[in-house]
Amino acid sequence: MIVSVGEALVDRIHPHDGHQAVTQVGGSPFNVAIALSRLGTSSGLVCPLSKDRHGTMLRSALEAENVAILAPHSVEQPTAVAEVYTDDNGHPRYVFHREHTADRATAYLDPSHVLPPNPIALHFGSLTLAQGADWPAWRRIVQEAKARGAFIALDINVRRPLIDSMEHYIERVEEAISLSDLVKASTEDLELLWPHKSYEMILEDWSTRCQIPIITLGEDGAKARAENGLVVHASAPKSTAPIMDTVGAGDTFQAACLAWLHLQGKVGALLSSTDIQHMMRFACTAARKNCERTGCDPPRLNELKPDC
Repeated sequence: MIVSVGEALVDRIHPHDGHQAVTQVGGSPFNVAIALSRLGTSSGLVCPLSKDRHGTMLRSALEAENVAILAPHSVEQPTAVAEVYTDDNGHPRYVFHREHTADRATAYLDPSHVLPPNPIALHFGSLTLAQGADWPAWRRIVQEAKARGAFIALDINVRRPLIDSMEHYIERVEEAISLSDLVKASTEDLELLWPHKSYEMILEDWSTRCQIPIITLGEDGAKARAENGLVVHASAPKSTAPIMDTVGAGDTFQAACLAWLHLQGKVGALLSSTDIQHMMRFACTAARKNCERTGCDPPRLNELKPDC
């Protein structure tokens, strides 16, 4: 099983054309867990779920997608809500309601109880890093999974409005990178964190600290640095389908990288530059498919098999 760790919440999608908002289940790690399952990989989610109606929605969605709920006891705290506003290009802007919510009820998370005995990999990032008060509990889970031999994948996924202190947040990001085997960030993330560093410098730095460093470039695909120092680029095949929005594109990309590694039997293996390029092309294709639908709606494996 591949475990996704972090927030589950509901998104209220506000279309740019002024139509009524639509409520959807979401949260970056939640989306990753769903995408992994759709891509033919056994997955589980570690996040406390509320007893409220939104928590019931989240639980039902996970069960429908065959995602294991690894923090099974419901909590009294309400479900977090993210208001999502998209511009004319489909790019999202988020406003969060996340004080004293279920996804932050980390006192209920005991690493020895919420992790399977032998996780293949663990994904984390996003809001697990946003608040200094929350990070120690999430870090213990990551460390325990690493001690059990799991491949650790980090998607930094900056959510600026929720960060308590950018200085301390960057320290947490650096610590998270040191725990990880795969590190992924978007160009938007990097411009917020290290605006004076080039992408090449960041990839070179990360390559000394993790196995697979990746920067996503939006519609231009993604770049990674291979073991031999070669910078590899990949993108999705050309498509004439219109882009609906980019909600969940990064989550789908991350899940697809992990699914590809699992399906190819290469989790934790030393990857060639060709391997990395194939992995990222698969991930870019999955992310593109997601963007052709409204909200986060990752594709299933049978939609991507020619690219696997």
